[in-house]
Amino acid sequence: MRSKFEKRLFIGIPASKEIQPILFDIQSSIEYNPIQIRWVHPENIHMTLFFLGNVPLADIPKLTTALEEMLDLNHFSAYIKKTGVFSCAQNPKILWLGVYNDRQKIVKLHERVEKAVAPFKTGRKKERFSPHITIGRATRSYRKIDVLPFLKYVYSPIELYVNSVVLYESQLLPAGVEYKVLNKFPLN
Repeated sequence: MRSKFEKRLFIGIPASKEIQPILFDIQSSIEYNPIQIRWVHPENIHMTLFFLGNVPLADIPKLTTALEEMLDLNHFSAYIKKTGVFSCAQNPKILWLGVYNDRQKIVKLHERVEKAVAPFKTGRKKERFSPHITIGRATRSYRKIDVLPFLKYVYSPIELYVNSVVLYESQLLPAGVEYKVLNKFPLN
């Protein structure tokens, strides 16, 4: 449980500007009941590099400094193409857009972020990193959704300019999740 002396944080790459032009078409490729899928608000779309969870307020300045020191990488472009789901098409939990060009640069960026935040993560086990942009989540009681049209959806590759990394606060509110930018770290 989060206290008033902590913030729920993650580090990510903003992607809403690039994704918004095709978002409605991709979402409408699936026939579903509105209570079956919770779509990510367009302004919240991002690629998560590392989810920290609850971090004490006193640690945030040290975390910020650690990220500033570690993120001395050059900016680059990656291309978003293809759709996918986690865990499987028969029982989808997460609907995502995939990053297929320059995956190694994104993985390297993730590794740098992971190293910088290591002293601040609290009991989280290491998870395999797979670069993707979550655009929707199936609700627990309605995972039987025909996602085949979504998985077959074809669109022109979208260039994602990776010129900064953002430290976000994630606030869980009754109306949904709200993200707040705490700090933006430009890449060289």
